[in-house]
Amino acid sequence: MTYSDQREPTNEDLWAQPPANTPSTYPGQSLAPVTPPAPSPVPRHPRDHSTGPTPDKASFVIAIISLGVAIPLTAIAAGVSGLPGLLIVWAGLVMVNFVFGWTRRPH
Repeated sequence: MTYSDQREPTNEDLWAQPPANTPSTYPGQSLAPVTPPAPSPVPRHPRDHSTGPTPDKASFVIAIISLGVAIPLTAIAAGVSGLPGLLIVWAGLVMVNFVFGWTRRPH
């Protein structure tokens, strides 16, 4: 093993911060002056967020779930009891969607 005068730098050497008042030895390493942010202008009229219709995600979700349930129920009802079972299943699905839409309507 050979001995050398060089040593690995420690974390304190690598991450040591110079005092704020000392000029930097490297160009571009000085601290940038801190400027306070400009005050934002206050709007004269507050925005009214209720002017446009808001998308109702619950209606979309109930529609997707109804379609997902309708496919297997249609197959089961048509296979077991034919047309009467098919009509009962679809009447039930229509009623569920109708009641959901009726309760969600604006008053």
